[in-house]
Amino acid sequence: HSEEMEDITEAGAGEVVAIFGVDCRSMDTFSDGPLNRAMSSMFVPKPVMTLAVKPSKTNMQGAFSKAIAKFTKEDPTLSVQIDENTKETVMSGMGELHLEVYIERLKREYNVECVTGQPNVNYKETIQQKQTFDWLHKKQTG
Repeated sequence: HSEEMEDITEAGAGEVVAIFGVDCRSMDTFSDGPLNRAMSSMFVPKPVMTLAVKPSKTNMQGAFSKAIAKFTKEDPTLSVQIDENTKETVMSGMGELHLEVYIERLKREYNVECVTGQPNVNYKETIQQKQTFDWLHKKQTG
C-alpha cells in the first residue's frame, strides 16, 4: 500500500519506486551509470481549459510561486504562464476538475487562498483601409 514504505537496495525493470532527495521531474528515467539509453518521451496532450489565478493577498506570493513550481514539475499536463499583455498568471490543464484540484492543494498544502476567473483577452485593432470623414470640431469657451 502507498502508506507503507520499505527500504530496498535495487529495483528491476518496470518496478515503480520512490527516491527521496533527488531533483527530478515526472517521467525521468534513472540507470546504473554505464548504461546509456534514451527513453521515448511520454505523449502529453495540449491543455483544454485555462484559468487566471492569483493569490488573494500579496504576502502569499512567495508560497504561491513555490507551489506552482512544484506542481508543474510533478505534472506534465499542468502549465502555468504569465500573459505578457495582461500580466495575469494563467494556469492551463486537462479540465475544470484538474485545475480545481490544484487550487484546492494551494489552499490545503500552502495556505494560499486564490482568486480565479476567466483570463482577460487583450484585443488589438488595426486600421485596414483608408476612410473618409467630414467633422468640424467646435470648441466652446466661457
